[in-house]
Amino acid sequence: MSVNRKMGSREQQDIHAAARSGDLIAVQSILASNPLLVNSRDKHSRAPLHLAAWAGQAQVVSYLCKQKADVGAAAMDDMGAIHFAAQKGHLEVVRTLLMSGVSVKAANRKGLTSLHYAVQGSHLDLVKYLVKKGSSLSAKTKAGKSPLDLASNEDIRLFLVECEKSLKQGNANVTEKDEKVGAKPSPQDGAENSGEEDTSVEPNEEHDEGVKRKSVEDDSHEAPPEPKKTRVALNHLLSADDTEEDAE
Repeated sequence: MSVNRKMGSREQQDIHAAARSGDLIAVQSILASNPLLVNSRDKHSRAPLHLAAWAGQAQVVSYLCKQKADVGAAAMDDMGAIHFAAQKGHLEVVRTLLMSGVSVKAANRKGLTSLHYAVQGSHLDLVKYLVKKGSSLSAKTKAGKSPLDLASNEDIRLFLVECEKSLKQGNANVTEKDEKVGAKPSPQDGAENSGEEDTSVEPNEEHDEGVKRKSVEDDSHEAPPEPKKTRVALNHLLSADDTEEDAE
C-alpha cells in the first residue's frame, strides 16, 4: 500500500511538473495510464491546470480542458486557473479557459477578478480582451477597489476611463429612449402639432335652395305612369281535365 501511495505521489509530482513546463507528451502519457490525475492536487491545492495556466502553457491547458479537467476548480484563496493566467498576462490561455466555460466574472476570496489581475499586472491587451468579453468594470475587491483603482499603467487607466464613460453614455441613451417611448402625445398635442388647417366649408343656403327647386322641377317632368294592362281570360287555353279540377 505504501508503494502505491509513493507511486501515486510520484505520478502527481510528474504531471504537475510536466504541466508547468509545458511537456505535452509527458502529460498525455501520464494521463493515459491514470486519467484521474487530471484533477490531482499538490500541497497548495493546485491542479495541473492551475500550473499550466500560470506558466502560460496554452497547448497543455487546451489538452487538459479536453480531458475533462475541472476548469472552475479553486486552489488556495479560491484562485482559479483564469486568475493565475491573468496575473501573468497569458491572453491565449485566458481565451481557452473562457471557451471551456470559465466565467469571466469569477472572483477569488479577496474579491479579485481576472480583470483586476490583468490591470494590476499592466497587461493592456488582456485588459481589452476581458472588457470585450464582459468583465465588470465596477467589480470591487474586499478592500473596495475597482479595476480602475488598481491601474498604474497610464494607457490602461485611460482605456478604463473611456470604457466607463461609454458605459454611462450608453445607459443615459437607453433611459432617454425609454422616456420617449413611454410618453404618448395627447390628441390635443397631435392637433396642435399637425400644422394642418381646417378645410371644412360652411354650408351655402342659397345653393341648397337652388338644388331643391331643381329637384322639384325635375320631378314634374317625369314620364306619366303606364296604363294598367287589361286582364285577359286564359280559360280557353286550359285542357278539359284542368277545367274539371277547377270546377271541383
